[in-house]
Amino acid sequence: MEALPTRKLCSTINDCKQTAATNCEGCSQSFCTKHFLEHRHLLSEEMNVIISEHSHLQHTFKQSIECDLHPFVKQIDEWEKESIVKIQQKAEKLRQELFQLISIRNNEILSILQQLSEDLNENRKNDNFIEMDLQQWKITLENLKTKLDSSSTTFSFDIHDDLPLVQNISIIFTIENELFEKVFDNIVQIKQYGQVAIHDTSYNYTEVRGKNEYTTGHHKIRLYIEQSADKWTFLGITSKSILLQKQSTNSKSSYGWANNNYFLLNGECQLNRSSPRIEMKTNDIITLIFDCDNHKIFMINERTNTKYELIVNINHCPFPWQFHVNLYEANSCIRILSA
Repeated sequence: MEALPTRKLCSTINDCKQTAATNCEGCSQSFCTKHFLEHRHLLSEEMNVIISEHSHLQHTFKQSIECDLHPFVKQIDEWEKESIVKIQQKAEKLRQELFQLISIRNNEILSILQQLSEDLNENRKNDNFIEMDLQQWKITLENLKTKLDSSSTTFSFDIHDDLPLVQNISIIFTIENELFEKVFDNIVQIKQYGQVAIHDTSYNYTEVRGKNEYTTGHHKIRLYIEQSADKWTFLGITSKSILLQKQSTNSKSSYGWANNNYFLLNGECQLNRSSPRIEMKTNDIITLIFDCDNHKIFMINERTNTKYELIVNINHCPFPWQFHVNLYEANSCIRILSA
């Protein structure tokens, strides 16, 4: 006779004695009808929690993909506002620098015009002029025309790739309006309305200073060496705060180059051991560049096509800088050129 199957009880943990009516494929347990319904209800509640979490996550995701609600958008907005303020501040600073330089140029031209007017009227009144005077007055007028031309002023942006955005733009101002203005003694005479400095027939050191003061921006001076024995002519800068002196290159404020192949840092004369040699011979055209923003000065000899650079320690040579020349040779002569 075949044996009867064993009764399977409900698997509920509360010791249910009811016979199991069905099996759950998910957990592999057997339940009576009552407890199976409870088991399904618990599963449904867990399912509802999952659906709720899914809905919440879906809503959060939809919010996150809307740019105006992204948390970084606020940071970008703040960065934008701060950058605009910095740009506006930088632009205003550059405008003031430009206005200051234009004012310096205009005052210089006005001064030369007034002096020229006095000379012309006086010499015409006294009938005291010859061909050489007429030629010189013509040259002076042509130089003034050049200065009045907009091409005599260079205005451009200089972008520094190694600096952060907003701070990486500076303005290069190049205004050729320098004139000789002061000398230490009468060994050197300033002629032709400040355009020429001429040493007398002796061999003595003496200092000549330019008219302008340099604090910001980028400035260029072109010089013509009319006469030089190639023994000693110094071109460079010094601080306005330093008094004129005979051997001005001994000052710690002196930075520049001498035509005997030496350069000066902090007033110390150092031999140029690299090639090419530093030269300033008769008929050479020399360009000096003062980069105040980066505390550098440059010298270019157009004949040899060589460029030299010095880094200026502003603790030794504080702003404002001035164009600084020291002459020694008899009859040496330097002319400031227009653009």
